[in-house]
Amino acid sequence: MNEFLFSDFPEVSTEDWKNQILKDLKGSPWDKVTWETEEGFKIEPFYRKEDLPVLPRVFKRNPGWKVTESVTTNSEANSLSEKGVDAAILISHEENGTQYGCKISSASDLEVLSKTVGAIPLIVSLATRTPQFVDSLKKLVPSHNTVLGDFDPYGTALLCGELGCEENTIGTSFASFSGTKGFAGVGIHSLYLRDSGASISQELAYSLAWGVDYLNQHLDAGVSIEDASANIWFWMGIGSDYFTEIAKFRVMRILWTEILNAYKPGLGETLPALILAQTSNFQYTAYDPYVNMLRGTTAAMSAVIGGADFISVSPFDSEYTTKQELGKRIARNAQLLLRYESFLDKVEDPASGSYYLEVLTKKLAETAWGKFQTIEKDGGFGVSLKKGTIQKEVNARASKKREALASKKEILLGTNQYPLPTERHSELKESITETEKRLSYSENSTYERLVPLRLSYEFDKWRNKTDLLVAAGKKAPKVFLLTIGDLTMRKARAGFSSNFIGCLGYEIIDNLGFSSVKEGVAKAKELGSEIVVLCSSDEEYATYLPEFVSEMKSQLPNSWKLLAGYPKDLISQAESLGIDDFIHMKRNLVGFMEKAQTKWIGK
Repeated sequence: MNEFLFSDFPEVSTEDWKNQILKDLKGSPWDKVTWETEEGFKIEPFYRKEDLPVLPRVFKRNPGWKVTESVTTNSEANSLSEKGVDAAILISHEENGTQYGCKISSASDLEVLSKTVGAIPLIVSLATRTPQFVDSLKKLVPSHNTVLGDFDPYGTALLCGELGCEENTIGTSFASFSGTKGFAGVGIHSLYLRDSGASISQELAYSLAWGVDYLNQHLDAGVSIEDASANIWFWMGIGSDYFTEIAKFRVMRILWTEILNAYKPGLGETLPALILAQTSNFQYTAYDPYVNMLRGTTAAMSAVIGGADFISVSPFDSEYTTKQELGKRIARNAQLLLRYESFLDKVEDPASGSYYLEVLTKKLAETAWGKFQTIEKDGGFGVSLKKGTIQKEVNARASKKREALASKKEILLGTNQYPLPTERHSELKESITETEKRLSYSENSTYERLVPLRLSYEFDKWRNKTDLLVAAGKKAPKVFLLTIGDLTMRKARAGFSSNFIGCLGYEIIDNLGFSSVKEGVAKAKELGSEIVVLCSSDEEYATYLPEFVSEMKSQLPNSWKLLAGYPKDLISQAESLGIDDFIHMKRNLVGFMEKAQTKWIGK
């Protein structure tokens, strides 16, 4: 069919579209349908060819992507390809003589394990031990086609505070990895940044600067720019901002191509960025973990459409258990659905031509490039890392995200919105204890450390105290919602209070409403409630408040008296009467959780 069917319809101008939108807004301003991204630039409700007449070319080494799975024990390496896995990450780290993950102590261990996995591409995560195994890793290339090592001194410095090797040996190690087709030994772990709370533009800018620093160290060691480029790959994170994540991977390819072309024209098209994308644990939650299935699936789709070469989705239950066979199966199948039912591997650049995504890519590229140039002017990635600039910026952004979550400006399902109060995970105690040790680690180091910490951690820490109480055979505190007065307001505030306090895992007792405050408090006493929340309208609180406090002091003197809402005209009176707290939109939820748990369970 050669006919252009749309030629039968009149052309609609941009002005026509805008006028129609304004008409539908019925007097509301245009700004209502624009939004500002976390990266600081505005996005319009629609885009057309005139906004971006020339589309960028996104270069990639091979079509499609590899379904990739992490292997942390030797037994997990069996029959991976039969399960639909295209590539494996073999994790084997050593700290103070103790090994974690797979047992790889010698070249023979590596050889045996690689045969167990089968003839699929390998990412061998040996971290600082990579130089010791370089010859063995290169020997695996003929049978696995692609082998990646993850030597990354700056990444080690971010996590451990030290490079893990002598600084003057980095270039020599880089040179020893170079020159073998199918092998790349230097992995840039921007995943560490995302797991610590870095924004998308931060990850992009830092990855580019990180890569340029490593390229220059290769060149200083006598490695050609071609071999240096072939020896570097990127281990990136995937967050939950679906469209911006798609744009991120496209931006990474476009800008890395520009950087390589600056070293040698045409090199960027010949050796496009090689990217392993892994779901960031920053967005995964310990409570209501089944939502992680959705997070993992949409993250994988972002990476696929964005053009990642390898994609690894963490099991939905990875935050609280090591028994992850079901979680791993679902993580694999999410990608297999994208391949065999959505056919997303059949298109070179699925996002190309979508003007929304193209403009988002352009704006994100401009933001990241500006930040990259600032880092370069300040001396490059290594210098900024040593000064602590990178770490401070990442920590500042993470703190902002945590504050937004605590104030419910940002929603994390199952954590600060729609929690399931009866869900229990007493087994989280072990990981929380270990995390607290990492957070309190104060040993002086050359580099300021980042501590990867999921966004929901503070919620999890305080809520887990309730789980441990119940696991010890005791009952969770009871919260009684005393609903009275205006039907609409009492229902709305009861719903909000249930959602708010439910984050603690307490027992919530809702009610259809009471004819008097005295009757409501009497029922709360009958049920043995530790917390009673008065739910009504601001106007009616003036009447109900004195009686509520009086009845509570008489019938439940040791219980908390809470008010749902924040009636400004009554705050002073409520506090003087003895109201213990207020449940409202601006109340810091983590602060409330800490106060409640300290009172009813203990620090």
